[in-house]
Amino acid sequence: MNQVLLIEDDPGAQLLYRNRLADLGHRVVVSSTGAMGLVEARATPFDLFLVDVELGSGIDGYEVCRRLKTIPGIHGVPVVLISGRVKTHEDLHRGYEAGCQSFLVKGDLTLLEDTVRAMLRIKSLQDELALQNRLLEERNRRFEADPARNPGFAKALASHQGSGAREHDHPDGLLLVDGEGVVRSSDRGARELFGQLLDGKHLALLAPDSRLEASVRNARTEPLEPVRFEVPERPGRRARQLVASIHPLVPNPERLDLGLGTRVVLLHDLHYDAASKGQSSAPDRRGKSPALRREWAPLVEAARATYRPSALLGTSAALQELRQGVEHLVRDDQPVQLRGPSGSGKLFVARILHYSGAHPGPFVTLACGAFGARALEAELFGSGDAEALAGAAHAGAILEAEGGTLFLQDVERLPLPLQERLLEALDGGRFQRPLSAPERFEARLVVGTRVDLQRAAAEGQFLSELARRLAARALFLPALAERAQDIAPLCRHFLTLHARFEGARFSARAAWLLTQHDWPENVRELEHTVHEACASARAAEIGVEHLPPRFVELEKRLELAGIRAPAQAPRAEAEDVSGARREPTPPIEALDSTVSLLVAYERQALLHALREKQGDKMAAAKLLDVGKSTLYRKLREHGIT
Repeated sequence: MNQVLLIEDDPGAQLLYRNRLADLGHRVVVSSTGAMGLVEARATPFDLFLVDVELGSGIDGYEVCRRLKTIPGIHGVPVVLISGRVKTHEDLHRGYEAGCQSFLVKGDLTLLEDTVRAMLRIKSLQDELALQNRLLEERNRRFEADPARNPGFAKALASHQGSGAREHDHPDGLLLVDGEGVVRSSDRGARELFGQLLDGKHLALLAPDSRLEASVRNARTEPLEPVRFEVPERPGRRARQLVASIHPLVPNPERLDLGLGTRVVLLHDLHYDAASKGQSSAPDRRGKSPALRREWAPLVEAARATYRPSALLGTSAALQELRQGVEHLVRDDQPVQLRGPSGSGKLFVARILHYSGAHPGPFVTLACGAFGARALEAELFGSGDAEALAGAAHAGAILEAEGGTLFLQDVERLPLPLQERLLEALDGGRFQRPLSAPERFEARLVVGTRVDLQRAAAEGQFLSELARRLAARALFLPALAERAQDIAPLCRHFLTLHARFEGARFSARAAWLLTQHDWPENVRELEHTVHEACASARAAEIGVEHLPPRFVELEKRLELAGIRAPAQAPRAEAEDVSGARREPTPPIEALDSTVSLLVAYERQALLHALREKQGDKMAAAKLLDVGKSTLYRKLREHGIT
């Protein structure tokens, strides 16, 4: 997910751009002044800056842009200036002189999507170029330090340069093999290269009709010449050309855990795109070089540590059921459907399914509702040879997700012809770009939807066979209003992410108001609320005045309805929501009495609303400013019929 910093002082424009960018799949951070924006830019990595030219106070947008371009490390991030008054050549010249890449007319979203996509592509190309430069510098440094490093391996690879072999600094996979040729342990890269679990299997079965097994058995005390061999084609996986470098371990009396005769087998993938033939470091089908994949390895490991089923916070029954479902589905590679309302966390769960599983490839997401039919076809399946000749070839999300996970957001908005092609790719394991040969579909498919796909299929709006395939493994993400008890742990988590002061906490009234809101945009809205409150607060305590304006209005409506924050309850509730350390811890009796008071107060508010509206539950829900489902759930909890 790309991260965008919006520097805009107009609340209406903030809401407009933030919602549109969120719909396009971007994470948006909002700053109300140029000074605050510069602080955010220095503290957090961003992929794009959107800056209003006419900020209400302090420095204007031109000066913000100029200062952004002088900050080391972020001067290459594209800046787009937003203005409703840029009409002359002098205005444009001033912006480009300050260093901006483009202009947008304030309030006009017509070009927002195309401009943002173009700027992010520029950022991606700049990042990849910088990364390749760093890799080249590091490689040159290593060869200057030790030019004679592993001459046997370099010689073996050099003999294959004419057929697409390439040099490697690091292996793509690793095996620990005993003296009989049985794999005792393997890393994730080796499992991806062979396309199966390896532990306990014999090399003769993994690489038949090759010299690999014999070379491993013959390597006793010294490394042998590298062995080139082919992993046979399997259903859903192409054949692969590999080079193995075999290194026997010298027995150590103090380390018998590895066993005598253990060999370390370093694997290097020689697969390359035919279009890249003759290059010294050929990319794979996705256009990503092995060196680039290795550079990303620490980031992938960090993601695997972050996106785990335990990251689904909450104690409600619905959340526990979802967590159990995720834990079950991370173990296979079949398509998964994630169904839930907007903002319920479908993208987060999709990342957990990917990073908690055994998928070594990338996680690729595509918003089906962000493109027209023709553009969506190119984004999903890619462009073909004709476009390649014109210099506009695009791999497509299916190919970019090779070996990993493809997440389709709002899959119900995928046109029927593209649904048919996607179903063919799932059934046959192959897909075809325009004017190109068929290629393998080697990614796990995860889809997100806000609708019942089976019902949509019955209405002719979705392919029935595809809906059936996706329903086989489906998870439902409940609305936040249906699991209100999870608001507190989520608030604590978001406070740890966004708080600017140590010991940050919500005041009593603010914490109580958070529990009264219906959260129509679910977890996404809750995080935005906490983030905005943390950005507005000037001390550790966050009050109602720091919450978005809608909460002040909510408090007024509740007061008009005769509903006010309990006199004693808020402190305990605020501590629970805030995440601040509870010192000293209140006695159990005090907490019990507080909870009892809250329950009694809530029941009294429900009965009062029903009396005021003569038993009309819809009118009572409107008076309490809660949704219908929330009202009925509360009535059930309190036994009110």
